[in-house]
Amino acid sequence: MSTETNKQIIRTWFDAVNRGDEQGILSLLTEDFLFKAMARSPEWIIYRWTGQEFAAAPRALSGLLSTPIIMEIVGMIGEGNEVAVEAQTDAELKNGKRYNNAYHFVFVFRDNLISEVREYCCSYLVENCFGEFNPNNPGASL
Repeated sequence: MSTETNKQIIRTWFDAVNRGDEQGILSLLTEDFLFKAMARSPEWIIYRWTGQEFAAAPRALSGLLSTPIIMEIVGMIGEGNEVAVEAQTDAELKNGKRYNNAYHFVFVFRDNLISEVREYCCSYLVENCFGEFNPNNPGASL
């Protein structure tokens, strides 16, 4: 698959995430998909989510937000079966905090699907805004 095709799949993935479209997200992932947060602390943010867990996260997050969270692609660089993405987001939470994080993602492709995403972002901001976030238990957040 070409780098441009991989980039288009990523754009489609971001669109599905921004809409909270669980089936749209899952349709782009391998069965053994893994979403990895590459933070080093706090312990709870070193998560490893399956496709189902990741696809549930936008819906779970929406209950904590007063404005929709929109992830915006800033740039992409691709080589072989990997694409690096710089992204940003800005949203207001119901607790009054502003979540304006910057991200670097590495997408890995296999068989025309996304098999892995590694997420790098400011874990301090995540913890400060959300507390411990679990897509299976969003009520546990601040």
